[in-house]
Amino acid sequence: MPNWGESFPITIVTFLPLLLLLFVERISVKKLMIALGIGAGLTAFNFLFGQSLNAGKYVTSTMLFVYIVVIIGMVWSIRFKTISAHNHRKILRFFYLVVGVVVALAAVEMAQIILTGGSSIMEAISKYLIYSNSYVLNFIKFGGKRTTALYFEPAFFALALISIWLSIKQFGIKTPKSDAMILAGIILSGSFSGVMTFILFYLLEWAFQYLNKDAIKKRLPLALVSLTLFLIGVIIAFPYIATRLGDLGTEGSSSYYRIVGPLVMVGYSLTHIDGVVRFGSLYEYVASFGIFNGADVGKTIDNGLYLLIIYFSWFAVLMTLWYMGKVLKNGAKCVWR
Repeated sequence: MPNWGESFPITIVTFLPLLLLLFVERISVKKLMIALGIGAGLTAFNFLFGQSLNAGKYVTSTMLFVYIVVIIGMVWSIRFKTISAHNHRKILRFFYLVVGVVVALAAVEMAQIILTGGSSIMEAISKYLIYSNSYVLNFIKFGGKRTTALYFEPAFFALALISIWLSIKQFGIKTPKSDAMILAGIILSGSFSGVMTFILFYLLEWAFQYLNKDAIKKRLPLALVSLTLFLIGVIIAFPYIATRLGDLGTEGSSSYYRIVGPLVMVGYSLTHIDGVVRFGSLYEYVASFGIFNGADVGKTIDNGLYLLIIYFSWFAVLMTLWYMGKVLKNGAKCVWR
């Protein structure tokens, strides 16, 4: 039997470049070539200087990186057709459908975990994931209650939901139903960082909407109700929040796995010649630092910038500084107009 967990995931998203071509208004071949050239250069750097700890996964992991480069290159170099306002609702219905299916699946997984102590659904889905979710399945066997829906990791599941939620918000339409569904999905994932991120973005949205004189006069009652409900939620969840904050940095804790351990790896990548790891060897690289997460060895890290540094060392830092400089420059232009 082939190990589908190490194969390239063929889903509808795989054909996203072809779908993007349907909405092209104009394309800059020069920009596209620059993007592909940078991607090729980074791939060559990683192959030449990265240490290989698992050659069997190199091709699959490299294919994923090339795929990401193609998507980013297309988005940067293409001017897309404007979506008319009357089509917003149609697109939102698609978002609602996706969120509904994913959250419903997570709810079924959680119900099965509560009733039987395991999830055959998660085990079946795990056969088609590019990254193993074995540590989550082991965590459940030891009494844990977390769901992943169609994803390999609870925190990644929460991140996917938040990404969809932010995409919906771009339409400027109030969507309380989707807000509730996405929050429910994040809670089902059991991701503390996911819940905190959702609350942070929700408060930011609330602040931008209501922190002006006219809005405060009109929306003050609703704002007070929202703030009261938020404070009640914090009070109810305070024992759990205090416990998680108290565990920060403790070896073996989730925070150690997500914060302290990755920083150690990043520091090593930036200060040692052999600190760059080749595509496909991340699992073994993380394990070599003795970082544990729950019932199994941690096999990935959540922070995308950390991952880029581990793969590309100082090139990742320089690219990030360049990009942030452009963002700040464009932001300053908008402010001073």
